[in-house]
Formats: sequence, C-alpha cells, structure tokens
Amino acid sequence: MRPDSPRSEPDAVRRAVVIADAASAAAALAAGADALVFEAGIPPGLVADLRARRPDLTLYATLGGPDDFGLDVLMAQGPDGVLLCDARSGRDVAGLGGRLAVCEAQAGLPDGATAILAVIGHPLGVLDARSFAGASPRLIGLGLDATALAVVLRETGALAQARSLVRLAAAAAGVAAFDMVTEGEDCSPERLAAVQQNGFDWVVVRAPASVAVRARDGAG
Repeated sequence: MRPDSPRSEPDAVRRAVVIADAASAAAALAAGADALVFEAGIPPGLVADLRARRPDLTLYATLGGPDDFGLDVLMAQGPDGVLLCDARSGRDVAGLGGRLAVCEAQAGLPDGATAILAVIGHPLGVLDARSFAGASPRLIGLGLDATALAVVLRETGALAQARSLVRLAAAAAGVAAFDMVTEGEDCSPERLAAVQQNGFDWVVVRAPASVAVRARDGAG
C-alpha cells in the first residue's frame, strides 16, 4: 500500500522500515511494517522473494540524491517507488522523475509507474519546501529527517519550525507527510504517538547504523 494523501481519521501512524538483509526484512514484517525500503546492496533475489510471498507489500528503493548513479541498479529490482534522500527543492524531484521515465521506458513499464518519496534533511530543502508542490505527479510523500537537520541547525526551535513547514508543504502538494526515526532510539510508542500528534501520516524507520541522508559531494 502506498502512502495516501493527508488523512483526517485518527488511525495509527503507518510505518515503512529500512531493511539491510533477509533477517531485517523478516523482523520488520513480523513487527507489522506496512512497507519496506531497500538499498542497492540488497540481493536481487530477496526483493523477488518478498514479492512472491507478499504481493501486496509496497517496496521502496533508497536513493542518495537525484543524480545518484545507483538508480539503474535499484530500478532493475522493480520497486514501487524511490525514497529520495537529501531532497533540497522540487527541482530534485522533477529531475528524478525524468530519470525514472527513462528507466521505465527501458524496462517496458508504464510511464509514472514508480512513485517518489522525498526526504528533506538540509536547511535548503526547508527554505524551498513550497517548490515541492507541483514538482511531479510521481511525488506521493514529503518527509523530514530531523536527525540530519539537527546536525546543521543544533537548535530545537528551528527544528519545530522545520516540521511545520514540511507539513504545510506536503499539504500544499496534496501528498502524505512523513517523519524519519531511528529504530530503538526514536521508535518508542511515545515517539510514534508524538509523530502522529505532529501531523505526520507515516514514519520511515531506519536501523541505527543506517545513513538515511547522504550529503552530496561538495555540499555544505
């Protein structure tokens, strides 16, 4: 199931879990994950096996940036969507949409078959959050990586403002708002309840050692 547009009903916040291998995939599914997110290092056979066992499961591929050379490898595994880390403007989403169109044409897939979840983890993305509205019909979710943003900001008040801006941008774009959390450290029931109270529809849960947002070469 793909993330829906912002909802008004008070159902539980839904979870997409970053997986590194078969064991983490099994643990995530046993814990009730609604979707899984994989990286280029995942064996192709694992994705095929997951699809065979859970045809209703939504699978996303993690991409470090819109120009990441690993896109072809990830797309070869046929994900339902791409989790774009370090998205800094709607131009990044639009650019990735163009690359996905080429990959889909080469694979014989319908144009627009691959969705985009965009993660903001840099002040530039927060300041240009409004540009995500209308950036691409592929965009179905806009999220915040507060952990990455805190490294730059180091100030809680600014983080609260960033959360509000991302939520507003997601509402303006008509897509789901989601938050990034770290398993064990930030994924307690209280933390998930706070995520929902803050107006986010989904959380993306990563392993403690997982780097969800990779700074681009030469980026400040």
